[in-house]
Amino acid sequence: MTKISFVIPCFNNEENIDDLFTSLIENEKQFSDVDFEYVMVDDASKDKTFDALKKWQIKYIDKVKLKQLTKNIGSHKAVFKGLNSVTGDCVIVMAADLQDPPELSYKMFQEWQSGNKLVLAIKNNPLPAFSKLFHNIMRTLFVKQAPKGAFDYVLFDRSLLLELQMLSIINCNIFYRLVDLHPEFSILSYTKEKRQKGKSGWTSSKKIFFFLENIAAYSLNKSGIKK
Repeated sequence: MTKISFVIPCFNNEENIDDLFTSLIENEKQFSDVDFEYVMVDDASKDKTFDALKKWQIKYIDKVKLKQLTKNIGSHKAVFKGLNSVTGDCVIVMAADLQDPPELSYKMFQEWQSGNKLVLAIKNNPLPAFSKLFHNIMRTLFVKQAPKGAFDYVLFDRSLLLELQMLSIINCNIFYRLVDLHPEFSILSYTKEKRQKGKSGWTSSKKIFFFLENIAAYSLNKSGIKK
């Protein structure tokens, strides 16, 4: 039986966890003959996110895996930590705040069944100025085959997971790394929902650090220096 592994980084998402799992479990009804695995990575949350996750792991012990990090490292690096635990035939990476609709995963899965090893969900929403600058630089200088827009909700085949884990650079944007690794991909579009509960931990200082870290990592890699 086919298995889908969801990898979901969480940081101060205590208020969203119950709604998230309610949506994820409801989403399973769209599928038939599919097993589900949820790898939840608590990125050193300061609230009771881990306690909320633990409650759902107890309820669904066969499908929920938890990883608790002792230091906040950011969502992309947290995803890489979670990838070490997946056992599915394909992997879906999504946010924990329900701005990425879980129900879209069924269409992504159908694309995978049709033979697409990488499926990108592109946001229809206008990009904030800082995000627009980041994506323009990444596409112009480093990953020219990347689509326009923001894409941080993806599905990829397990074969890409094995290649992704062997890359020399893992401490940057996982989504651009996937496109860099596999330039043939399928695209779906969606509208990112407004966050209903809690406050984003994606602060301005984190955005700037992430921006600089990615530019440095790709620049070094482009010049042949491995990080």
